[in-house]
Amino acid sequence: VNIMKLSDSQYDFIKWLAIYFVPSFSAFVGVCGCALSWEYTAVATTIISAFGVFLAGCIQMSIAEYEKSKKEQYEGNTDAD
Repeated sequence: VNIMKLSDSQYDFIKWLAIYFVPSFSAFVGVCGCALSWEYTAVATTIISAFGVFLAGCIQMSIAEYEKSKKEQYEGNTDAD
């Protein structure tokens, strides 16, 4: 079931978030939290990192679905020849 199709630019943005922004932000929160002796630094960085893993998983599912649809489309076209 294809719930939502993303444009290439939307996909690239989500990929950028998962690969670059979320891990960097998690490190930033961790460093600032330690410097400020924030009690919930570990909790915050764990949640932020978990969100990054979730995004990466969603991207991987999207890639798998895309490749599956392209394969089915290719195989469907060769059957008609």
